[in-house]
Amino acid sequence: MNSESDNMQDDYGDSFAGKNGIRGKYFEAAMRAKRLVQIDEDVLKAFPTTGELNAALRGLLEASRHVHLQSH
Repeated sequence: MNSESDNMQDDYGDSFAGKNGIRGKYFEAAMRAKRLVQIDEDVLKAFPTTGELNAALRGLLEASRHVHLQSH
């Protein structure tokens, strides 16, 4: 370690000693809070930009509205 990181350890002392975080514990909550979703690799290849993906999803929504209206 270098002297800078040694000094940082001294500053924090035992505040974090023995604390083991759980990786990804808040991942899904953060995704929902930010309205982020994970896009599968095959979908990313088909729609590489946000604009292309949103346009495709909007087209699907519009088509489903027409199908729903015709069935009633």
